[in-house]
Amino acid sequence: MTDLNTYFQKHGLCAENILYIYRKDRKTVIQRTDGEEFALFIPVRSVLSTLPESEFLSISKGTVVCRSHIVNISNDGIYTMSDGRTFQGRKRGLSSHRRLRTEIGLAEKNPRPLSMLEKCSLLDDMPLAFCVIELVFNKDGRGVDFIFRYCNAEMANVEGVPVEEMLDRSFYEVFRNGDKKWLVAYADVALNGTKHTLHDYSPEIDKYLTIHCYQPKPGYCACVLQVTDR
Repeated sequence: MTDLNTYFQKHGLCAENILYIYRKDRKTVIQRTDGEEFALFIPVRSVLSTLPESEFLSISKGTVVCRSHIVNISNDGIYTMSDGRTFQGRKRGLSSHRRLRTEIGLAEKNPRPLSMLEKCSLLDDMPLAFCVIELVFNKDGRGVDFIFRYCNAEMANVEGVPVEEMLDRSFYEVFRNGDKKWLVAYADVALNGTKHTLHDYSPEIDKYLTIHCYQPKPGYCACVLQVTDR
């Protein structure tokens, strides 16, 4: 019979680096936090008996998980671990799964809200050009320039400039002959939360544009651009 203490010491296993333990192909598999697995011909309960009872939890026959590495417990008892692996807990103990979720604080955890620019990533491949610009104001509160904070892929096609050459740069740095007429509407959107639809000629790219503008957050103006005939 395997001496677990010797085996653990030989393979660098300890309570601090074990994610979970489960049965597979008549073996007990120990998953270490670095991704390495160790398979033994011993019962799961024998391994569990060597681990701190307060740190590990038997969620079903043949499955033990480390409490500190549980990232979610669903209402139907599915445990999600920190490496993304999921295990089904006991079907007849759903209420205990929910109590445990509250006990270890999972019920109180809310996902971190996405930032404005993280939300924009959903529009990366949108077939319409989209950008978010941040207005730069002078001491009198007048818009004097704007910085590209987000541009989707289609922006490069409309503007004729690679996205990486626009991001976090001044419009008038990217387009030396840019027309200041756009600033009035963009500043109104960024400051007052108004919405505008602009139809005009853009000399910097030699195209007629329709631009729909709205305020995603104070100080910013989001724009959907369409190339038009006139």
